[in-house]
Amino acid sequence: MITGYNTDVRHGSRVYHVQTEDKGLSNPRIETLIYVGGEILDSYRSSYEDLTAVPPIPEAAIQTRMDEQHKAIIRDIKTGKYDTTPSDLESEERRVFNDRPLDQAILEYLQHEGDVDTLELVLDTPLHPTFGTLFQVKVRARLCVSQNPVPDAEVAVRLVSSLKKASNLLVGRTDADGFFVGQVELPMSQPGHCAVAVTCVSPSGTDELRALITAA
Repeated sequence: MITGYNTDVRHGSRVYHVQTEDKGLSNPRIETLIYVGGEILDSYRSSYEDLTAVPPIPEAAIQTRMDEQHKAIIRDIKTGKYDTTPSDLESEERRVFNDRPLDQAILEYLQHEGDVDTLELVLDTPLHPTFGTLFQVKVRARLCVSQNPVPDAEVAVRLVSSLKKASNLLVGRTDADGFFVGQVELPMSQPGHCAVAVTCVSPSGTDELRALITAA
């Protein structure tokens, strides 16, 4: 597990505390939490399973992604993304990093602590999206504690970019065993940092996986 980042950011009349940490190789995700007054305002998680596919594990690359994610959240704060109230945030579209409302962010935090049996997305194989190719999306929805499958959950696949508005690529639902399989055609190229975002929503909760798109 790589040492994380903790930064206090003053913007307007608020002080935001931004915490980014590596969840470790057993759960290869980078998590950033945004606090205001000791309470979680928002959260963002990204996967780096693509970096663990072939050993040795490139710790420098993981550290770089942590650094980029941490700085991107700080940039969002300084450009006013979190100036609105939590109720406003629930209704407006989040552009790049996160579109979960505050209550879902809290549920996800509790999920990590093991207190709530909420939905989680699982990959049998890492996602490796490449520009200009057909990309197969295969994910499994299950409950994080009981491990029971989550059938008939809504799945949305989107293209997200640091410079452009997110675009929808595919929607569908999980089968009786909690699996979702689909295929999308990725564009030849896009400006900025781009990723495929796979979001799953059900009465049991919401989870999202993201994978950076690489050049062919």
